Amino acid sequence: MTMKFNPDAPTHFERLERPTSIAKAVAISRLMFERRDVAEMTRFLKDFGLVLVDAPRPTRYFRGYGTAAWLVSVTPADQDRFVGFAVSVGAAADLSVLSKEAGVAIESAGGPGGGQRVRLTDPDGLIVDVLHGEDSVAHLPTRLSQIPANTPANRGRINQGVRTPIEPAPVFRIGHVVLQRPDFARSSTWYMRHLGLIPSDVQLLEDGKPAMGFFRLDRGADPTDHHSVAILGGPAVSLLHVSFETFDLESIGQGHQFLRAQGWTPYWGIGRHNLGSQIFDYWKDPVGDEWEHYADGDLMDASNPTGYHALTRGTLWAWGQDLPASMRPPLKLEEVPHIHAAGGFGKMDLQAVSGLMKALLAKPRPWME
Repeated sequence: MTMKFNPDAPTHFERLERPTSIAKAVAISRLMFERRDVAEMTRFLKDFGLVLVDAPRPTRYFRGYGTAAWLVSVTPADQDRFVGFAVSVGAAADLSVLSKEAGVAIESAGGPGGGQRVRLTDPDGLIVDVLHGEDSVAHLPTRLSQIPANTPANRGRINQGVRTPIEPAPVFRIGHVVLQRPDFARSSTWYMRHLGLIPSDVQLLEDGKPAMGFFRLDRGADPTDHHSVAILGGPAVSLLHVSFETFDLESIGQGHQFLRAQGWTPYWGIGRHNLGSQIFDYWKDPVGDEWEHYADGDLMDASNPTGYHALTRGTLWAWGQDLPASMRPPLKLEEVPHIHAAGGFGKMDLQAVSGLMKALLAKPRPWME
């Protein structure tokens, strides 16, 4: 595969090499959470646009308006935790290969939709279920056609206003999961090898080392999302956000109004991302995890080359508001060595920490602070 080079990236940099893949995921399918207050989490998820599956069991399952039997599970627990996520593969043979490689059995996936799974664990302890044979369900009714638009060159809407209702943004499917990992290279290699992911775009620190990767599925000539998994090299093992595709900007806008009406506080957006091009809107659930609605994201097939770019906070969005203050480190660059010496950045090396902090603290636009 060739590569794309952004002139703002360092002249000398490390390429992200793809290992030979064991299996190839074809979809990101499910997210699993544990919550102490399942009722409050249920309220948020319904307001966000997910639908509770009517099934009397301790774990609650939530579907979207697409054909997946469920997208999100919430299990009662004495802690609030992101347990892991699931991907689907196109052939049962992929499960057999992964089962042998990982030394774990193929088992029933359980829950609505059934299917079989191989339960993997990533290098930092996150569960990654690989599924095959899940049942699909019928679409739920919602708007599925574009609202005609008027432009100077195309008058598509005559004698008709835009009067969509204030209601939850209909969630159709999971778009992506974004993870933070102290060892970026180890995590990236593991996900590429086990799931066959392709790096769509890689962001670099000032010294040319990769620090963030946006990885898409390898579906050959079939276009897929710009990224289904993204990984940021950072000091702590954490979930940065989960993202769901809704229909269009109108859905995002009215979904935003609905969430505000229910008492939830907007976190970041509405805006448009740079890498991936999604129109986005971020919210925080009752325990502080980030949930994104998006629409109009980039699609790529397997032939599209990897792009390399400098990492700055301004490269994470094309228009809209700057990153929220809580996404930016509340410190000065000169404080980094002292905090690192005291163990404040875990096992992440000082050069990587310094490069990341410099990228996140840089002014994103000339007219902004």
